[in-house]
Amino acid sequence: MADRTGPLKSGFLDRRTIDEKGGQTMVDSRQDEQEVRTQLAQACRVLYMEGLADYNLGHASCRGPEADRVLIKPRGLGLEEITPDDVIVVDLEGNVVEGAHRPHGETIIHTGIYKRRPDVQSIVHVHPLFTAAFTSARLSIKPLNQDGVFFPGGVAMLESPELITTEQQAQALADKLGQDNAVLIRNHGIVTVGARIEEACLLAIFFERAVKLQLMASLFGEIVAISDETVWKMYDGFKQNPKRNEEIWRYMVRKLGREGLALQ
Repeated sequence: MADRTGPLKSGFLDRRTIDEKGGQTMVDSRQDEQEVRTQLAQACRVLYMEGLADYNLGHASCRGPEADRVLIKPRGLGLEEITPDDVIVVDLEGNVVEGAHRPHGETIIHTGIYKRRPDVQSIVHVHPLFTAAFTSARLSIKPLNQDGVFFPGGVAMLESPELITTEQQAQALADKLGQDNAVLIRNHGIVTVGARIEEACLLAIFFERAVKLQLMASLFGEIVAISDETVWKMYDGFKQNPKRNEEIWRYMVRKLGREGLALQ
């Protein structure tokens, strides 16, 4: 797989904290834990709004200001239901240290990657419909538009579709992810990672949109993908100019309000 470690070191999204109409939308390491809770709850709602929900399944997490604390969506609640008070805190062994809800059975996905990848600050695991369908076929992602450009070397696939609940399974997933920013799970879903919660969310959204477009394009005839040379040029351009994704995230935060999903 292609090396895409750059985004995790610099972030597609600027590390400034941005406060504008629609609320504070960027997380940085200086924020306290309550602010991270708010941003994580907001991100869960964006994932739901953009069609990445699967009943009450799927989860997202962030490292806390203290590196050994992981803030994570709890078990039993849908993405659109999450409030800052619902977020629980686990340690790097998956033990709940704060919060009233139970942890997801696949919390080890998050703790396993955090222990392996100090550059990763946020993780999303979801089962969007088109992404799940894509993982059920022998296909590779084709960069057909700007969404697909964020995966210029393709995305690795973990072949086991089982829930990831053991150290051995988590290690296999982390191995397959390597230094990349996304990994697919056969007949299951996707895991994306980022230097920020917004980055991990956007990568999951971009992948779902990219495979949806790929399916639609295939119905018209032969697919014509963006050339490798152009893809990497565009990818590097996006990486060096975080404003594109900052603006997309601001738009999504504003859209939450229009859709009745904004945090109260």
